[in-house]
Amino acid sequence: MKTLIVKQSMSLPLNDTMGYSSPHYFAALGESGVPLGQTGGSLITRSISGSNQTDLAGIWPLFTCQNWAGLAADIDALKTDHVTVTLVSDPFAPLSQADLGAIFPICRPLHDHWVIDLLAPPSLSKHHRRELRKVLPPQIVAGPPPSDLAIGWAQLYAHLVSKKNIQDSRAFSAQALAAQLAVPGAQVVTAWQGSTLLGVDLYYLDRGVAYAHLSAYSPSGYEASVSYPMMAAAMDYFATMAQFIDLGGAPAGSAGPGIARFKAGWTSQTRKTFLCGKVLNPKAYRQLAPAADPDGWFPAYRAGEFKT
Repeated sequence: MKTLIVKQSMSLPLNDTMGYSSPHYFAALGESGVPLGQTGGSLITRSISGSNQTDLAGIWPLFTCQNWAGLAADIDALKTDHVTVTLVSDPFAPLSQADLGAIFPICRPLHDHWVIDLLAPPSLSKHHRRELRKVLPPQIVAGPPPSDLAIGWAQLYAHLVSKKNIQDSRAFSAQALAAQLAVPGAQVVTAWQGSTLLGVDLYYLDRGVAYAHLSAYSPSGYEASVSYPMMAAAMDYFATMAQFIDLGGAPAGSAGPGIARFKAGWTSQTRKTFLCGKVLNPKAYRQLAPAADPDGWFPAYRAGEFKT
């Protein structure tokens, strides 16, 4: 792709508090929470509709931390003034399902994340190779977020919220989006047609993994299928500083088969995430959810609350 332009970061501050494991990411979400002393992570405090109770949850989209060995002690130390604790495990956590199950009475597979191993030969599908050949690539730039990206990024994301009818906590404000660009480890791949911004893919780089965090495109960006050359650029860019790109999963009902097809077309490798939960206050839980949710939702009093 001759018009591809990639800007390399010359001084990436690699450390153990980047991306989702950074307190800056927690602050960017604007949530109140409970710090976990052993792991170095945090949990969000959530009010429970129709009651004066609260529960705890891992940050969206997944929980990660600096010291997984301390997770059991941190969960055991949680007080019963919160009804439950729920989190989605990092697919790169050094804990097996059995390890997590020893900490959380509820531990079950949630979504598979597609993972690109940057040390392995590319395994693009025929469809994706065809898309890359036929797409006229715009100017692609990869690197740390530039200081003037926030406004254009917020405009693209507002279009995404409208297009996908996002009504839950992912309908981020412009302020929250700008704060997420400033999290240590943030890297972006952007597509341009002249001075017009067509797309932004935001990643968080943390300990050898580039996590695909959020993406948004303009109507022209969708029409031009810029996500394909942007993904190819990300693979080239992160190959010098990471081993894996975590593309995330495709929850049932998220957007039909399109998201799954796009992600699976870059790699056949997957890693599992697990839904982990524990009732901290059994009496309060029985009052809020006298019967289990038929679809197995936990906590049952939040059944269907988060629209994927």
